[in-house]
Amino acid sequence: MCGIVGYVELKNNPSCSKYLDRAIQSLEHRGPDSSGKDEFFTKQKIGFGHRRLSILDISEAGAQPMTSFRGRFKIIFNGEIYNHHEIRDYINQTHNFNSWKGLSDTETLLNLFEFLSFKDALKLVKGMFAITLIDLKSNIIYFSRDRIGEKPLYISFNDSCLLFGSELGAIDKFPAFNKDLSMTSLSSYFKFNYIPAPYSIYKGTFKCPPGKIISIDLNKFTLNDEPEIFDDLLLNSSISIDDYWSSMDILQGESSKYENFQDASQGLEKILSKSVKDQLISDVPIGAFLSGGIDSSLITALMQKESMSKIKTFTIGFDDKRFDESRYAQEVSSHLGTEHTELILSEGDVLNIIPDLSKIYSEPFADSSQIPTLLVSKLAKSKVSVALSGDGGDELFGGYNRYFMAPSVWSLLSKFPYTVRNFGADVFLSSPGLLRSLENISRMVYKKTPVQLVEKIQSLSSKIKNIKSEKDLFISLISGHEDISSLLNHPADPFSYAYDNEIWSNTSLSFQEKMMYLDMKTYLPDDIMCKVDRAAMAFSLESRAPFLHQDVVEESLRMPLEYKIKGKTGKYILRDILYKHVPKNLIERPKQGFGIPLEEWIKGPLKDIFSDSISEQNLSHNLINKDAVKKMFDDHVSGKRNWQNQLWAVHSFQNWFYDNDIKYKL
Repeated sequence: MCGIVGYVELKNNPSCSKYLDRAIQSLEHRGPDSSGKDEFFTKQKIGFGHRRLSILDISEAGAQPMTSFRGRFKIIFNGEIYNHHEIRDYINQTHNFNSWKGLSDTETLLNLFEFLSFKDALKLVKGMFAITLIDLKSNIIYFSRDRIGEKPLYISFNDSCLLFGSELGAIDKFPAFNKDLSMTSLSSYFKFNYIPAPYSIYKGTFKCPPGKIISIDLNKFTLNDEPEIFDDLLLNSSISIDDYWSSMDILQGESSKYENFQDASQGLEKILSKSVKDQLISDVPIGAFLSGGIDSSLITALMQKESMSKIKTFTIGFDDKRFDESRYAQEVSSHLGTEHTELILSEGDVLNIIPDLSKIYSEPFADSSQIPTLLVSKLAKSKVSVALSGDGGDELFGGYNRYFMAPSVWSLLSKFPYTVRNFGADVFLSSPGLLRSLENISRMVYKKTPVQLVEKIQSLSSKIKNIKSEKDLFISLISGHEDISSLLNHPADPFSYAYDNEIWSNTSLSFQEKMMYLDMKTYLPDDIMCKVDRAAMAFSLESRAPFLHQDVVEESLRMPLEYKIKGKTGKYILRDILYKHVPKNLIERPKQGFGIPLEEWIKGPLKDIFSDSISEQNLSHNLINKDAVKKMFDDHVSGKRNWQNQLWAVHSFQNWFYDNDIKYKL
């Protein structure tokens, strides 16, 4: 895994070269083994910088920036190409080329561009990646990310230079970088607790969308006006944006080749096993994150099956038993025979890492499971350099509760007038004591009662007040702050592909399929993979997600929904595969996610920190409604309403805002 950064100077003498070394150095955590840079002239002065975490071919033959064998292309690349040996065979057989300098997947990828167009080459590539490539012959620069968006790539546009890199913290090292706050992104952040691609927190700076190619003809590229929205880029005739892969095309294309469930289960196991085997290729020690849930247990089981020695596994636990899954991970580890390491987190561990979060994530990010993800990454790095995870299983195979609850909720809600729904919601929101009693009764009679049932009922009740369609229900279920206008003093309309009416008007897809598709397009890359990439890279650990291998993703998209969700059971086909390797009784329990006891911590060890972050002085920027936040905090501390996620979002933004020199216009 690596970090990349670079620039193209346009006009007004931005002197980017003076700051490239500093930008490269800021990415040392992504690549501590070595660094490199290449500055050259075409029509413009261009600089490529790279930090290297050596995983494949740890020799100097894998160093970047790298120039293709004919000298036409230069590349900086972050990621892993899992089928690069097959690509080398293809190049040898089809183009009679076998003059390789080393064994790295970077060289394989780079030289492929000498024989195929950028788009056609990417269609052959299976892996996770962020690529910046310059064609010195045509003076066209290309940017692209992998199909799901496992690896990050930011591109920043202003009239003096084009800046790009793995993290905003590296681009920020160039004085020409525009740090104006995007009000659209601010609203999106508080709506969803992350900033959906293609936007970033800054105006004129965008995330390259997964599965797309952005190409810029530098012979005629100028920028008179900074782009306000991503679609403004299309107004520039020198910029082209194209798909090399589309999940919707596959979802609506040919169905799975398997004729029945058992054939499909056996076929998927083979595909998953191949994905795991491909991702076990490494020249450094490798392990796995193991929570004891379905996804991580299945990946670990398939890893152990492929390995001749004990797989190293890692998990995080808590003293609070409601959130502690470490015992389940230990049971799975014992059954599979892995070499297991666990860490039980203390309040001190959390307090110590909170000040670093804004730097690690470089823009506001409010998924509180970032904390255990960071700490399990730190734990894993003590013994391995690569860790496989179960990320993607929920989105691809129907693991989230909303996939089987939302259709039932909508079926029920649609039977009642809107005014009646509002009244019922108000009753639940004003009766926390009643809800606590219901939760206690539920736990006595139903062992699979979800964790934080009261918080879930309150959250759903507040959302019901705005639901008039399936789309409204889904947006509510994935929202952080329900009413942005009451929180922000200067709200803008939030952005997300989840609002896309083309998806919601698609009559060929069920409600569940639409939710899963949109989660794969938004929540998976912009929350889950962002969380994991930044957490792992903070400790120079490469994370890999076998569920996100192209073959697995495409098989899931072709698969009938009933193979993934059966009644009230999600990930049905994954369970079928897993129970061949791990006893069912070690897995079946209420789903709780990778959370932390945030509700209680805000009332206890984090109370003073949170109170200070929303003080009159610290809210003097006037972006956030002081009274609204103060009421949330008071209601939370008193136990009237659990606002943990909303307060975490505010606190995370405040930390980020004061750790950066932010400019904004109201």
